[in-house]
Amino acid sequence: MTTIIVSYFDGAEVELDEEPDPDAPGSAAALASFLALTKEDRLSDTRHVFAFYKDYYEEAGRPEWLDAEIGIPESPADIWDHVTPGSVAVQKGRRDDDNWYVVMQAECGWDAERGLMMVWRNGATLTKVGGYNGHLTNVNAYADPDLETVVYKARNPEFTTRLSQ
Repeated sequence: MTTIIVSYFDGAEVELDEEPDPDAPGSAAALASFLALTKEDRLSDTRHVFAFYKDYYEEAGRPEWLDAEIGIPESPADIWDHVTPGSVAVQKGRRDDDNWYVVMQAECGWDAERGLMMVWRNGATLTKVGGYNGHLTNVNAYADPDLETVVYKARNPEFTTRLSQ
């Protein structure tokens, strides 16, 4: 495996699960786009990750153990203090999806069991956030085309987030 520097996470070093496919230029382009993302891009994506945390927190009944473990974030951006970036893979979309996706399996302080899966379409746009389930898109995960713009599909619809239109 190769170690890459991810500016999105303030220059964190993470493992690249496998090199981009040299016979598929979209693979290398997606990785290059992902590596060009910055801290500002991460901050603009905050609402999706914070929604995952809030949905988990409410579903768990606002557990005191979680408050003791990570505290209560003072602002949505504080949620990033509880995310540890993990390995990255580049995967081709499934079936008739011609996009390439950069997938990160991160750890998060609120859901140690499933962690945090973040997926960027063509390496540039965060299009899926949630516990790790192996699906590249919510459309694919739930076989529902109405989820095309959903980034975080919450248990409580109040916390569902979508791509900005």
